[in-house]
Amino acid sequence: MSRYSNDEYPEKICDDCGASYGNWYKKGYYIGPPHHCATYHTGTCDLCKADNVPVTEPRDYGHLRAKWRSEIMKRDVI
Repeated sequence: MSRYSNDEYPEKICDDCGASYGNWYKKGYYIGPPHHCATYHTGTCDLCKADNVPVTEPRDYGHLRAKWRSEIMKRDVI
């Protein structure tokens, strides 16, 4: 199933979640393209539910890692 047709795949994520679950971050460091820009707007993060924060699309973080859902479940259990 494509990430685009998955109803659970988030449409908007905050910077903290993007850095935690995005493909362009490794151990907290940005490893993506050297020249990349993103357009943010104020909204609610679909992952952590933080409200009134800058959010953008997951593609601006290299999309989410394959195991993003299980990583979030582990975080919520702790």
